[in-house]
Amino acid sequence: MINDFDLLTTCDISGFLKEEIRSIIIYKSDVNDSDIVLDINCGVGEISSEFSNLAQKVYAIDESPQAITISENNIKKHGNIDNVELMNEYDLSAIEKIENFDIAILHAKNDNYNEILDIVHEKINSKGRILILTNFLDIEVNVVNKLDELNYNPQITQVNITKGQLLYKGIKMENQNPMTIIFAKKR
Repeated sequence: MINDFDLLTTCDISGFLKEEIRSIIIYKSDVNDSDIVLDINCGVGEISSEFSNLAQKVYAIDESPQAITISENNIKKHGNIDNVELMNEYDLSAIEKIENFDIAILHAKNDNYNEILDIVHEKINSKGRILILTNFLDIEVNVVNKLDELNYNPQITQVNITKGQLLYKGIKMENQNPMTIIFAKKR
């Protein structure tokens, strides 16, 4: 796992995932070295960096040029850049271009997650895995309903990472990066 403090970040790009959450995502994805992975709305590329060392190929997709630049730097520093294709495009058009993939990881923060799930459902390989990451309750509910409509059986995991900070009076515990991970496997 890449240490949180070793990743390049910026306050202009939200959604940085703590290493504990990344480890759960890797475990839930059941990734192997023959898998092709989509990292949709990749942000600073922490997921793409991790998966580039584990999968055959990773498509890191984000419409922000700044996100793609930071992702590229993080992947070069921590991952296997030879296994990654960086796509500075709108998510729907990028996914349309990719014909073959096993795992789709969606950082659901926009209103187009239903359209993304429709395209992913049509294009993902048999027994493909979908992981949706969000910390918005309305998106969680809508995604679960959409996956049910597409005949998936979603599993919902809510993760709250709490880390301690040593103070002069003791240890202060702070909640960091609450996240819901919705996992579904194509039947």
